[in-house]
Amino acid sequence: MISKTDSLPKWDLTDLYASREDPQLEADLTATRAAAAAFESRYRGTIATAELTAGHLRAALDAYESLLRQEYRPQAYAMLLYSTDTRDAGRGALLQRVREFGSSVAARLVFFELEIARIPTPTYASVAASPELERYRHYLEHQRRLAAHYLSEPEERILVETANARGQAFARLFTEINGRTQYRLDDHGETRELNQSELLALLYHPEREHRAAAARALTDGLQRNAHVCTFVYNTLMHEKDVLDRLRSYPSPETSRHLDNELDPEVVETVTSVCTANYGTVARYYHLKRELLGLDQLVHYDRYAPIAGEQSEIPFAQARDLVLAAFGQFSPRLVEIAEPFFERRWIDAEAADGKRGGAFCAGITPDLHPYVLMNYTGQPRDVMTLAHELGHGIHDVMAAGNHLLDYHPVLPMAETASTFAEMLVFDHLQQTLTSDSERLALLCSRIEGTFATVFRQTAMFRFEQNAHQARRDQGELATEKLNGLWQAAMQDMFGDSLTLGDDHGWWWLYIPHVISTPFYVYAYAFGELLVLSLYARYQLEGADFVDRYFRLLEAGGAASPACLLQRLGVDIADRAFWQGGCDQIRGLVDRAQDLAR
Repeated sequence: MISKTDSLPKWDLTDLYASREDPQLEADLTATRAAAAAFESRYRGTIATAELTAGHLRAALDAYESLLRQEYRPQAYAMLLYSTDTRDAGRGALLQRVREFGSSVAARLVFFELEIARIPTPTYASVAASPELERYRHYLEHQRRLAAHYLSEPEERILVETANARGQAFARLFTEINGRTQYRLDDHGETRELNQSELLALLYHPEREHRAAAARALTDGLQRNAHVCTFVYNTLMHEKDVLDRLRSYPSPETSRHLDNELDPEVVETVTSVCTANYGTVARYYHLKRELLGLDQLVHYDRYAPIAGEQSEIPFAQARDLVLAAFGQFSPRLVEIAEPFFERRWIDAEAADGKRGGAFCAGITPDLHPYVLMNYTGQPRDVMTLAHELGHGIHDVMAAGNHLLDYHPVLPMAETASTFAEMLVFDHLQQTLTSDSERLALLCSRIEGTFATVFRQTAMFRFEQNAHQARRDQGELATEKLNGLWQAAMQDMFGDSLTLGDDHGWWWLYIPHVISTPFYVYAYAFGELLVLSLYARYQLEGADFVDRYFRLLEAGGAASPACLLQRLGVDIADRAFWQGGCDQIRGLVDRAQDLAR
């Protein structure tokens, strides 16, 4: 494990604000509140009218987009600062303050999207056809589709004003609990306290006893937090049930599908194809059991390295590996990625109190993204670095869009990140000289793909079952949720691996199910999509590069179906998604051949 004394990059957030005490931060909060009041005064009651003109709506949209850019800057700074030390009360207080500021601004702006949705149909048809509104047409069409689920303006305003006393507050509590927890690891007579990121890294240890000790420590820590975290999840599921009922969403997942601009049938096609291919997972883990020489695999054997002890990879070497892989695809990727390292747009240290996992925060088109990860020197961390830099590259390339079309929807947001991982994987393969090394790397890649496609699909099924059970049965006990988690995950492995009882508690540290319900199917969508796109790249070479870049440059300016149709992809076609699963099966075939 990388020592805490090793040099790892930390964010330089001065491109946003010099510090928490920077007077510009207070000035921006004040100016944004004033701008929101002025916007409301100027445009309230002037949009949802038969007299609306294209010029007036364009001016309002330009002003609205500019105002959101102002609003996002202080919120991004507070979130980024807080994520590196959730124990710091001052950072937590700043985060809460800017969230309350965001709610006060949003309350002023609630009317605008409601009025867009209520523009009389003949008037909308007339103004929307104007060239003046071409830039915003996708955004306008999407807002009109959301209209069926809007409440009245007073009701929407109340929800905005109380957001930080409801769901956002509970999600923050969950983050703080997991960020602050120290896990007591009893290993070979030695007791150590580790944070969650450090402990999870030990599940990849080559020695089984170390993995077993880490798994026990994780379970023990999660059990200590179980009452509060279960209460948080029950509360959030109940809140979603109430809001879904008020907004007339027919299922717990419907709002996510609408936000993602995906038909429910497409999502069901993707996830049902994944579950139908669970046999590939079982086949691989039967092979892994043989390679490890074990009679039975259990939950802490899932990520055991095939080749035994793996040397740590210093961060500087990881940087060189990733940039070299990007350069083989296009010098443009290197040009975009280098500033992340040189200008300290990455925070990589696995520090106490730091939020677990990894993310890339794309803020606005005129501000660069920031990457957070917890680097422990493992080969998978190199892939995580590539993944998050892929997100960052996507954000930079999409910066030609206005803010309302800047961010791709979640399923498309995983395109560049997954593609970047595959570039690095192929580059690493080229550097290896023995079959045993190739097999170890291939197995690591297969397990990463399983985690992205099949594990996230299983997690989606867990969410579906948990939300439905909460609605049918009321508040759920931890043991009930443990059982739902265990059943969904065991289904993926079949008889190839047995998830011990301790594993039932492990849903308690998964952030996505808390902060962004039903996010997780986006990972399976993105990975299967990229497997097919990458196969095209391998066939077409340089001819593919420009088309791929145009896809990233589009950001969120069209729905996934429209964006991918330009590449000749029909996302409603079950065979397309099965093609991605076939490629995963091909990876397992290669592993079996190398093992022989």
